[in-house]
Amino acid sequence: MAEPPLLDGSSTTPRDVMRRLGLLSLPRLRVAALLVVSVLLLGFILFRLLPSADIRIWPRRDTVSQTTNIFLVQSGAQLDTMHVRTMPLVPITVTLRKAITYDQVSQEFLGTASKTRVTFVNAAAEAYAFRKGTRLVNQAGMIFTLDRGVTIEAQGEVTIGATAADKDLYGAIIGERGNVPADVRWDVLGITPEERALVYGVNKEPATGGTTSTRTILTPDDLQRAEEQLKKILLADAHRSAEEERLMRNEAQPEKALEILRPQHSDLSLAAFSDILLPAELVGTPVSSIPVEGTITFTAFAYDAAAILQLLSDELQSHVREGKELLADSLVLERLDIRVIGFADDDYHWIKITADLTGTDRFIIDPLSPAGALFAKRVRESVAGKSRDDALRIVKNMSEVEQVRVVFWPPWARTLPTIPAHISISPQ
Repeated sequence: MAEPPLLDGSSTTPRDVMRRLGLLSLPRLRVAALLVVSVLLLGFILFRLLPSADIRIWPRRDTVSQTTNIFLVQSGAQLDTMHVRTMPLVPITVTLRKAITYDQVSQEFLGTASKTRVTFVNAAAEAYAFRKGTRLVNQAGMIFTLDRGVTIEAQGEVTIGATAADKDLYGAIIGERGNVPADVRWDVLGITPEERALVYGVNKEPATGGTTSTRTILTPDDLQRAEEQLKKILLADAHRSAEEERLMRNEAQPEKALEILRPQHSDLSLAAFSDILLPAELVGTPVSSIPVEGTITFTAFAYDAAAILQLLSDELQSHVREGKELLADSLVLERLDIRVIGFADDDYHWIKITADLTGTDRFIIDPLSPAGALFAKRVRESVAGKSRDDALRIVKNMSEVEQVRVVFWPPWARTLPTIPAHISISPQ
């Protein structure tokens, strides 16, 4: 018999009562059950079916080099090139004319020389004899000369007069500076350092009488020094001009990279000086400076470093081992070394060089390449199911590997997946 309805008209069935009390809700139960099942399935998929590992590998890099001998030959030069490798030798010639003012004219001493008396001590086992004019020098570099010859017996002492020279050891006028105080030590320039320790002089009284008065007067030596200074300046300017010419040629031809040959122990260049004008008519006259001018024709020799780099790069590329690749960014001019090993003695119509290029290659581990795919397959099969430490040791010991790192999913996993397909290889 059905339950009678309540006075308020509501149903009195047990299901209705439970639903009214909140103990039964079909939609909520279904949602909760579906949520629990979904979470369990997701966890099973993520942590059971889809565990993975990412092996990040830095491939090993090795230094490789290629060396060759090259004859750099000027255009039109005669050379047997049948069995040698040749490239153009590029002369860079500049002509400059320059005028300078030479102001280091010699000074003529017009003052009076200091005089003193020097007591010589001979602590040696033999006598020493010195001629008139023998030079004595003190610590300041001032030079005095003996007024007469003297002989100093062994273990003896002799006092003799000495007069200051016009110039000191460094070419400066002595003059008034020669009035040195007493008890200055004087060494004889003409004997050895060991002998100077035994034979020396001391002025027991101050030197007096020295005055300073000079004038500049042109001498033949001044003309020679002026010419040498002019040539040195011309040569330095010519080197700079040749370098500027090299840079302009490189700008005009960007595909080339001209470099001037600069050997370690010599200068491969030609320099000819001409039309040097020196005021020889002023020799003997008091002047403070003189004008000097001259011309230089200078030739430096250059080579195309870009062509040599390309040549050696191609040879390096042809020698790369299977499974490796040459790094293009390692083939740069900075790693190209050029050394001169020979040249024609007369006019440098040929120069022999050794060119050495150092590059870097590395193993190919990219899984998208054939060699990298084989490597990745070998790695996966070697480490599947292994612990982190074992996997690191195995991969690290492979000849292709420089450095390795293993990343797990989930992070708390203790071993790599047993399915090789779940192991990814990431080249670094």
